[in-house]
Amino acid sequence: MAKIGEVLVHGGHLTPEGLEEALDWQVLYGGRLGTNLLELKLVEEQQLARALGKQLGAEVAWGELQVDPAVVSAVPKHVADRQEMVPWKLEKRRLKVLCCEIKVGDLDQISYKVGRTCVPVVAPEFRIFQLLRLHYQATRQMRALDFGVVPEEGRASKRKKAKDAEKVVQSTPELIDESAFNEIYNRIVPSRPPSSLPSPAAAVQPPIRPGQQPAASWQAPHGVHAGPPVLAQIEPPAPQPEEEPLESLPEDAILGELPADVVTEPVQVAAAAVEPAEHPLPAVMWDDVPAPPPAPARDESPLDFKQAIRALEGVSDRDAIAHIVLRASRSKAARALLLQVQGGVALGWDGLGEGTEHARQVAMPLATESAFSLVVKTRSHYMGPLQKTPVNIRFLATLGKKVPLSALIFPILHRGRVSHMLYLDNGHKQQAPTDVGEMLILSQRIGQTVEALVERKRKTARG
Repeated sequence: MAKIGEVLVHGGHLTPEGLEEALDWQVLYGGRLGTNLLELKLVEEQQLARALGKQLGAEVAWGELQVDPAVVSAVPKHVADRQEMVPWKLEKRRLKVLCCEIKVGDLDQISYKVGRTCVPVVAPEFRIFQLLRLHYQATRQMRALDFGVVPEEGRASKRKKAKDAEKVVQSTPELIDESAFNEIYNRIVPSRPPSSLPSPAAAVQPPIRPGQQPAASWQAPHGVHAGPPVLAQIEPPAPQPEEEPLESLPEDAILGELPADVVTEPVQVAAAAVEPAEHPLPAVMWDDVPAPPPAPARDESPLDFKQAIRALEGVSDRDAIAHIVLRASRSKAARALLLQVQGGVALGWDGLGEGTEHARQVAMPLATESAFSLVVKTRSHYMGPLQKTPVNIRFLATLGKKVPLSALIFPILHRGRVSHMLYLDNGHKQQAPTDVGEMLILSQRIGQTVEALVERKRKTARG
């Protein structure tokens, strides 16, 4: 079976140079190749979907997909999450199921349970992930694509960027203002109530480096617009238990007392009209299909500097790099978090330590002043307190409202730009470690290791 990249190249929708760039991006950020092609705007979603249909010999769908709520309950969360399949709608007594790939055994199991023939409908990975989050509260890696923001690399490819990639000058990424970001975030992570997000109107202060005086209040920049919302019309999620309000952050924390207007009213999202199922499904019992066993416990033991350097030499994939980096970080700090930097947003990837089990719900716009945007802008590390900004409040709330006295943030560079960040702190009301020498060296070695992986994948693709 031809690879999806080859199908798109042969169809005239993608250049070999664009394919190589997307393969590089895939090494950096993971996901299927199609997700990376869409994120870099190297192909259109319709072109990708039709290429998937040609590759797999199946019906395809794309765009803002509305699921019939009457069929969602036919497949329980643990099955939909594990199989990455979402029941879509009943049509002529057949249940159409959205999926990224065709898994015959899993489709047969659903057919047997619901008493209907299941027809696979292939859709781009990011659309399936959005529906899994929305209807099953599944956890999936967020991407710049979800926020409608185009990373700089995609535009650079269309301009036929300079041959000497090592001399690329850091350019300003496409940014998304905080108001638009919050609205999209509420849709991407529906299990977190909108009222838990800070208001973009709240007065905030930029981060302060040691020895600096607090700056005057500032306002989020105006005139910066995001791309179109990915899910403009969705079925409102089932009510979730309300979380502890953000005002309950400790009064003596660095963030201090939050302003009164920090909580917004819930965003009202229009529900799309969905035709009722022509043949309602009977009650479906899945009691004999157990939930998958918990994942084996990861080795979270700290690695010292020399052990981490040796481990990076034999690394084979990006997730292994992340795990080594986080274990090495735990030899210096109580909590470590890796973030992906894409197209003006910073997105949680993985972490170790208290509160980091929700790492993939971390998302921050880099258009708003924060310690994170400062690291991306200056490409240098930050050490100091996290100030009272909406971005930092959301960040610490996602990590369990544990507020450190200070934090460390390191940039990880790829071809002259910040591709990832490493965040460290020592936990609630504790100062960050001050010995940064080894972590600076390690962050540079991470970039070199990632570049070696990219080069290896290029050779494999060419071979």
